[in-house]
This record gives sequence, C-alpha cells and structure tokens, in this order.
Amino acid sequence: MAWPGPMDWEHMEITEADLEALLNRFLEDPLPRTDEELARILIRQRLQEIEERRRAALAGTRPFRPRDRYEVGERLFFPHMGFAVGTVVGIREGHNPEIGPFKVIQVRFEEDGTVREFAAEYPLPHRLNDLDGWRGPDEKELRPEEIWDRWGPRIREQLRARLEASPDFVRVGDHWFPRALLVELHEGHLNLVEAVLDVHNGGPLSPEELLPHLELPADVPLPLRVFSLNAALYRDPRFDEVGPAGQFLWFLRRMEPLEVQETPPRLQGRPYGGDRARLDEALRRIAAEIDDELSDPEEIRPGLGEADEVIWVASYPHLRSGTAPLTRRTGQVFPLGRTHRIRFEFEDPVSGRRWPGWVVRERKYVFGLKEWYEAYQVQPGCLVAFRRSPEPGVIRVTLRGRSRRDWVRVVRAEEGQLAFEMLRRQIPGEFDDQSLIVVDDPAALEELWTRWRNRPARALAQQLLPSLARLTPQGTVHARTLYQAVNLLIRTPPEPLFEEMMSLPGCLYLGDGYWRWREEEA
Repeated sequence: MAWPGPMDWEHMEITEADLEALLNRFLEDPLPRTDEELARILIRQRLQEIEERRRAALAGTRPFRPRDRYEVGERLFFPHMGFAVGTVVGIREGHNPEIGPFKVIQVRFEEDGTVREFAAEYPLPHRLNDLDGWRGPDEKELRPEEIWDRWGPRIREQLRARLEASPDFVRVGDHWFPRALLVELHEGHLNLVEAVLDVHNGGPLSPEELLPHLELPADVPLPLRVFSLNAALYRDPRFDEVGPAGQFLWFLRRMEPLEVQETPPRLQGRPYGGDRARLDEALRRIAAEIDDELSDPEEIRPGLGEADEVIWVASYPHLRSGTAPLTRRTGQVFPLGRTHRIRFEFEDPVSGRRWPGWVVRERKYVFGLKEWYEAYQVQPGCLVAFRRSPEPGVIRVTLRGRSRRDWVRVVRAEEGQLAFEMLRRQIPGEFDDQSLIVVDDPAALEELWTRWRNRPARALAQQLLPSLARLTPQGTVHARTLYQAVNLLIRTPPEPLFEEMMSLPGCLYLGDGYWRWREEEA
C-alpha cells in the first residue's frame, strides 16, 4: 500500500465522495447546516481519512525511535524514511565510549530487501524520538482550526459551488440540506400559508409563526421543519421573503405596495455609466455627496459596513415618491440582506408613531415616507436624518434642527416653465443652502412634469439657468442648486448633468462647483 502523504490543502478539490459523505452525515444528524459548517466537517473528515489510511498501511508495525528496545522479528516503520517498513533480523552491541552502552539493530526492508543498521536503546536525545509516529520529521501537524484559518475560505467557496451544482442539495439562506430528506409540503399547506398571511394584511410572518397552522410531524426537529417550509415558500411565486440578514420573514407578494413592486415614475431614470473623466475633483466630490442612487449602476449588497446615522439632503423625486435613495452611504444604516425586498419599521421619535418601511434593494431605494414627508412639509434641500434604533429592524427618521423662517429660493410654474425667486418661507428644519428649493404648488409642478419628464436634461438646464443666476449678485449657479432644480421635472443623476453643463453655450464653469450664466453667449 502506498504511503498516504500529507494533504495538499492549497489545491484540495471537492469530490463526489465528499458530497456522499455529507449526505451520510445528514442521515445521522438531520439538521440544516451552513456551507462553513459543512466545509469544517470535510476538513476533519479528510484528516481522519489520512490517519486511518496510515494506520491501515502500518498495521502490525511500530514506529522506530532510537531510544526504544527491539526484538528480532519485530516489524518497524521509519517515519524519516518515507515510512518504509522492515523487520529486525539481528541485534548487536554498539561501541562508542563517548556515548555509553547502546544496541545496533539490523533491519531488512520489505520493499527492496536491503539490510541497514540503526542505533537502539540510544541514551542521548534524538529528534526522531519526538515524532508522533504518524508524521515525517518535516511534516507539520495541522489542527482543523489552523487549516480553516489558512485555507477555509477557498475550501468553502469550492464546496458551495459543488453544492449549488448538485441536484441532491437545497439551499435556504445560508443553510443546506439534502432534498430527499426535506419534510414534504403539498399544495394544501401552501394555500393555508397564503390564507394566514392574507388575514395578517400580507405579513410579514416568520416561519415559526406559520408552522402551528400547518400540523407538520411533531417528531421532526424544528430547524428541519423551518427549513422545509422556507424551501417550499421560495419555490412558490405567491410568497416573498422580506426579512433582513439572519431573519426569515414572509409576505404575500400581491399585497406588497405597488411602489415596492415597481419603480415609482418620479424615480425612473437612466443610471450613469461614465467614468467622470470630464468632471474636475470638486464636481466629482459634489456628485458623490448628493447620494443619487442612479450615480452607481452596481447593485447594493450587504457588507457595506454599518453606521448609526446618515444625513440625506432631500431631493424632489424622492419626496414626491415617498422614498429615499439606497446608496453605498445610506445603505449603511438601513437593513440589508440576501433578498431584494426587506420589510422593516420607520419610527418618528417626535410623535412615537411607527409604520412599515421597505428596502427595495434591486431598485436602490427605500419606500414608506410619503405621509411623513407631507406631515412635516419637507422640501428639497432639507436635512433628513435616518438613525438605527436600539431595537432591531427599526429606523428612526427625523429632520435636523428646528423650524425657522428665512429667505430661500422658491419655485413656481409660469407659462409652462419654471421660475425662481427669493422669498421668506417657513422651513421645517436645517437645510443645505445650495440645495434648498421650496415648492409652494406641487400640483402645478406635476402638470409640468408630464410635459418635461422625457425631454433632455440639457434643454431644461438651459431654460432654468437664467432664472437661477439672477438670484445671486455674481450671476452664478452652484452644481447642487442646478441638480435640485433640474430634478424637479426630469430625473437625472448629477454626473451626466454636470458633463452637459461643461459644453452648454452661455455656461462658463468657474471651478469649485460654480457656473456663470452669460446671456450674450447663449
């Protein structure tokens, strides 16, 4: 039998035998497990297999150690010689006055029949005495935890890929289980789940709350009943999993708000896909600070990090839609997870009221703020604070600062166009001075929006710039102001708008985010 060498963990491949071993493990202990748990099981199993194969290869032998005593006829194996096996065929006295008495044994090796001599009953320390008998002198003993720390992520990714490709395993969230061992749920069970959710206004309800209505076998472990129910609900398009990371919550898809199922018209726009090369550092920084979800075409995924609070400068498309953008920054405060839609609760600390909120991850916005915006008369440019509550799944929403009366930009519809003027208005809280635009008549803007929404942002910017420039003695317009003004009627992220401004006739870029309008060159 060839000697089983050390495991090459760096290049370990997951085999069909590994998957079969995992199936057998599930038969012994029928509980769903994560891919990390399964990868750790495989690591321990590989170590055990190597040891068992080595023990089988060395059956009837004992390890050679210089300090030990041997008899003629004994079979020995030699870890420092690749675990070669031989038989003691002779023993004589050793002679070395500097060492003291010891023996010399003659060993005939089974592989080639050669005879070699070795010191035995050797009185001095020797490194071969310290070997455990199952590893060579240059083979380091690795414990499962050490293997996981060095190669665990790679092994887990390989295992996950094999499990996903195998028809024998089912994944729910981060856990796996053999398909053949799932608790069977038939159409009647699923119809009953639909009825229960319907009674609860669509949900959300956890699988633990749904199970008592289904009368599944009580002798099946609860984790397996939960897993089987989740697996069945995932396969049925009537149900939507809306729980945050680490929590399963189910909702009836047909009872979800329309704004969760479809992007509100005011938010519909083309994501920016450019490289920002035409923008200077100031404009790139301003665009990033605006927090427009259309600025980044990539999907928002878990793992952004967590923040206790984020401050967002409100924009008109989101105010009209009852939403807030989900970006790499704002996403640090909202609950994220493996699902595209996540149900949570907003809380107003002033009134104590709570109401449903939705993270719509695939469309990159958060829904559920329409009534709150209207109650506080939030205007574009107001500072809205989203803060995590100590209670999981609850996000507190407030306006920064106190209400005050001030001279601010006010927009009005005039002869089919937008016009701006500086007027005194009551503002419900702190605001960004360059972004604030008060909308006195939202209905008039809605009428204009239906006419402008599909036109180029460049055309609207050219129409707005003269009116905005007249509000300042220098005749300048800041990038934030222009972004807010254009988005009153046309949905656009800041980057393509700023790029258009760089080549707009009559528009001179001064740097630091400011343009000057020159009527004579327009």
